[in-house]
Amino acid sequence: MYAKIRSGVLQGIEARDVFVETVVAFGFPAFTIVGLPDAAIRESRDRVRMAIRNAGFSFPDKRVTVNLSPADIRKEGAHLDLPIALSILKASGYLDGNVDGMAFFGELALDGRVTGISGALPLLLDLPEHGIRKALIPEQNRAEAGLVKDVEVYCAGTLQEVVEFLCGKRSLQHIGWQEYVPVLPDHLPDFGTVSGQEGAKRALQIAAAGMHNVLMTGPPGSGKTMLARCVPSIMPPMSYEESREVSRIYSACGLLDAEQPLIRTRPFRSPDHTISPQAMIGGGRRIRPGEVSLAHLGVLFLDELPEFSGRTLEALRKPVEDEVSVISRLSGSVTLPAKFLLIGAMNPCPCGFAGWDPAGIPGSLETNGESGFLHRVCTCTPSAVARYRRRLSGPFLDRFDIFLFVSPPGLEEIRRGGGTSSADLFKGVCRARAMQNERFGDGALRFNSQIPPEELKKYCPLDKDTERLLEMAYLRNGMSMRAYNRVIRTARTIADLEGRERIRLEDAAEAISYRKQEESW
Repeated sequence: MYAKIRSGVLQGIEARDVFVETVVAFGFPAFTIVGLPDAAIRESRDRVRMAIRNAGFSFPDKRVTVNLSPADIRKEGAHLDLPIALSILKASGYLDGNVDGMAFFGELALDGRVTGISGALPLLLDLPEHGIRKALIPEQNRAEAGLVKDVEVYCAGTLQEVVEFLCGKRSLQHIGWQEYVPVLPDHLPDFGTVSGQEGAKRALQIAAAGMHNVLMTGPPGSGKTMLARCVPSIMPPMSYEESREVSRIYSACGLLDAEQPLIRTRPFRSPDHTISPQAMIGGGRRIRPGEVSLAHLGVLFLDELPEFSGRTLEALRKPVEDEVSVISRLSGSVTLPAKFLLIGAMNPCPCGFAGWDPAGIPGSLETNGESGFLHRVCTCTPSAVARYRRRLSGPFLDRFDIFLFVSPPGLEEIRRGGGTSSADLFKGVCRARAMQNERFGDGALRFNSQIPPEELKKYCPLDKDTERLLEMAYLRNGMSMRAYNRVIRTARTIADLEGRERIRLEDAAEAISYRKQEESW
């Protein structure tokens, strides 16, 4: 007999429709699965056989052939266990219910339980595109079902429950859609706990308002990491569409909390410098999102930036510029979202103290009476400093909008403590984001950093004095055209923070000051 059950597989974070076809025929007993299955699916033969028997059914003592259609795409994931088992039961005559128009996902334990799976959310979200309005998933993925609005989702704990439900002998209540309520997280690091650093806070407020990439340079202990970790606290709360978009990525990676599957706070990812290019960008035999996608709509913080491998940093250039990560294989390519705020942090030299007091005694500890802080002098040779800085290529550095030198706070600043808090900076960021929303409407643009070069004149009109200042900066600082456009976009965000429709001379001057990286080193 022949049976067909609908399911799906993930390619990146997008779902592809899959039909599980089964034929139970007379012949020498065998169980074969075809249709480009991966190792997890090939091993499902033993799981499915034992689960069917322990659920109270007899596995057919005949030739069982399972085809995963379409046969030209690779199938990955143990979530096909349940549809394979159901197709066998239907072809064997145990299942006489109507399964048309319903998709099934679930891994089977040997005792017949239906266990949780990774990627349930993206699999469910894409069902309406394939004309499917009903689905059945494991009980452990119940929370993710509440995020799907247009699909009637049922949950079951065992294979026997699924069969009884499909035969009309058991009722299962479908999971209703849960209304989304945006929340402001109260557990994030606060800028108010950072002593001094008012200039750095201002620059990071500009970065958060317009999603401008930042590179912070400074000696060890100056507060670069602490400042970066405070940035999510001044970013606006995520909308439902943004939360669902990020949750889809985390679900595909199996990183969602079973109790709280909807990610409500903006991601903050800080990978170690030993990370490989594939882990950063995404990839692998089973294509999975990398750190750039896990940081989508949030912050990607790269501490000790020159310690990352050159291949990893150069691989970042395209996602930073195009806001997507494209994973290409012989069988095709997968496009993953990667719209994030990149924050890098580094020391000015290998020892970390270049630029302080070149005339001082190497290794000595001195007191600066004016600012009241202790500092050491650099012990690195000029060639060592040059080699250290050459680890970051010019094209990679050109992807940053703001270059910031972070000095250690003085003793008086440490004694006073505190300063501008995240709540104060948050108000300005929300005002600037509101102006951007009004400016761009419902189009593809969301932030000032995304304005394409051909539309800069439309969104960033300049008067003659401002154009002259930018022209002088372009010629004197040796800017590339990309850097020149980034300065204009940063000036647009500064004007938005001040509530101005037009860019003024002082806005452009402040934006230019953030590009002087060599002088700050």
